[in-house]
Formats: sequence, structure tokens, C-alpha cells
Amino acid sequence: MKNDKLAVKTLSFGHFTIDAYSGFLHPIMPFIAAKIGISMTIATMIISLSDIVASCLQPLFGFIADKWKRRFFIFWGMFLGSVFLSALGLANDVITLTCFVVLGNIGVAFYHPQATSFVPFFSKPDRLAKDMSIFIALGTAGFALGPAISSSIVAKLGLPHLYFAALFGIAYAFLLMFTVPLVESVTKEREKCSLFGALKDVFTDMTMLTLIIASTVKSFISSVFVILLPFYWKNLGWNVSKIGIMLFLIMLFGALGVLASPYLEKVIGVKKTYYLSFVMVLPLTLAFYFLQDVNEILSLGSLVMAEFFCFLTVPLNMSMAQKLMPQHKSMTAGFIGGFSWGIIGLMLPLFSFVAEHVGIMNVIIASTVIPLLFCFFIKYLPEKL
Repeated sequence: MKNDKLAVKTLSFGHFTIDAYSGFLHPIMPFIAAKIGISMTIATMIISLSDIVASCLQPLFGFIADKWKRRFFIFWGMFLGSVFLSALGLANDVITLTCFVVLGNIGVAFYHPQATSFVPFFSKPDRLAKDMSIFIALGTAGFALGPAISSSIVAKLGLPHLYFAALFGIAYAFLLMFTVPLVESVTKEREKCSLFGALKDVFTDMTMLTLIIASTVKSFISSVFVILLPFYWKNLGWNVSKIGIMLFLIMLFGALGVLASPYLEKVIGVKKTYYLSFVMVLPLTLAFYFLQDVNEILSLGSLVMAEFFCFLTVPLNMSMAQKLMPQHKSMTAGFIGGFSWGIIGLMLPLFSFVAEHVGIMNVIIASTVIPLLFCFFIKYLPEKL
């Protein structure tokens, strides 16, 4: 049992690590774009591709992980993610940059569904809820810290020297092999389950579809913030360090929202937590915009609180999905924690194109109306977990 507890801890901090690497690109993309001479629209298309690869492949890898419990995906996920996402600053043309982005995010897609399915496998039943919330929160915190890490390295050493960050991930990949026990294949029933059958289970359940929509809305708001705001702030004259720190604070408050979610849900219930999460994003974003010239601290404070409320639903989405479909834990993790980001990734080039023509802040504010539309679907959710 001691080894199982160690495995959960290693997998959870691995989630922190791989998500930190996945956050490397956002604050430095405006500077890579300037280096290789591409527009904001092209740069956003590459970021979009990054999200698509890292996210849309997760349900497929999750389906395999439900049938095959060995450690292939967690090792190679960490290895590929750390090596290629640390090499972004070495790219001197758009083709090389795209290759690094694709290979690195294949690693991200490898790691998530299998690691997520391993947590309930190794966790004690009475610790499962706590272990899963910590696992998710550490991933969010890692994604928050990633921009600060990459921007700090770039600010002090320059874009090409970002590759030094790969050393930690390579070492951690081997640590995973030593601390996560080897697991044999799962039950014969799951081995016989087809991909079509699993997809039918997911997409014919209204509650599951509502959870996927909720995850997609959350992913959309977070993506709009972390992708468009660096360009907005660069236009205001912010340096790479300040942009990285601000992105760190945004995602850090998202992680705090994840940690606060179980406590809030116990007090006000599932549905009220969802209503609070999605209603508060618009007024807080408006406060961020209108307070910029009045008080910068209040303005930025409103922005990070918008992310806090947005992320309140993350652990609820994952917990309900895995309870709803225990036979497809990895696959549902791929849809809730990954696929929703990929769907948004497909849309971001369009939003970036519009932002170039009508203004970045106009697009950001307009996008925060969308969570209000989701409130219609909350009636399909249960009152309690």
C-alpha cells in the first residue's frame, strides 16, 4: 500500500510537471512570432494546433488506457512533452516550430488519460475524492506556473536556452517508471468493448453531454484569456516577464477555484455552484476592462477572480463523469479534461482573426457572454455528486 500511495503522489506531481510544459508556449509566442516573422493570426493557428493535438487525441488514448494499463503513455508522454516543448525557442521557421508544437503536445495527450485512470486505481477508496482533487489542482497549478517558468528563462537567457528546462522532465519520466507499479490489462469486458460502443455510451447520455459542454465553456474562456491577453499586453508595452507573471496569477487563481470547489459544493450544492461559476465571469471581466485606467490592482484582481469562478466546475465535471461511467474512466477523462480544449482550439484562429480587426478586448468581453448561455443546461445535472 505504501507503493500505491507513492504512485498517486508521483502521478499527481507528474500532472503538475506536464501541464507546466504545456503552458510554456503562451507567454513567449508573441516573441517567437516576432522572431520568425509571422502574424498574430498565424501564431494563434499554431497555438490552436497545439490545443487540438494535446486535447482531441486524449479520448482515443484514454480508450486504449482503459484496455491497457501499462506505463507506456505516462513515460513517453512526459519525455516527449518535456523535450519538444522546451525546444520551442530553437525554432527559426514556422515549419520547425509547428513540428515541435505537435510532438510536444502528443506527449501531453499521452500523459493525461492514463495518469488520470491510474489515480483511482492506486488510491484508497476513502481517499479517492481527495486524491483526485489534488491531482486536478496540481495540473492547473502547473499550467499556471508554466508561463512564469518559460518567460523567466527567456527573459534571462534568451529564447534558444529554453531547452534547459527539458532536463527535469526527462529525469521525471524515469522516476515515473520506478515509482508507478506495473499493472496488467484490465477486465475481459473492457477488453471486448469497442471504440464505437464506448463513444455511443458517452454521447447518448444527456448528463455526460452537459458535462462535456460545461468543460468546453470553461476551456473556451480560459483559452481566450491565456492566448489573446499576451498579445493585448504586449501591445500595451508589457515585457515578457510581466506577461508571464500575470498568466501565472490567472491560472493560479484557477487552481484555487479547483481546490475551493468541493467545499463550496457541499454548502450550496452542485447546480448553484455551476450557476455561480458561469454567471460571475462576465461582470468580473467587465470590471477588469473598465478599471484599467482607474486602479491596475483592482483591474487585474477582477481578471484573476473571473478565472477563479470559471474553474469552480472543473473537479465537479471530472468527478461526475467518472461516477457516471466507471467503465470508461480514462476515456471520459479524455473528453472532460482534454477533448473540450481541442474543440475550442479549432475555433481560436477565427476569434484571433476577428480580434485583429475589431480589437482584442472586444472579443474577450463578447466571449464571456457565452457562459451565461450554458446556464440553460444546468437543469440536466444532479443536485448532488
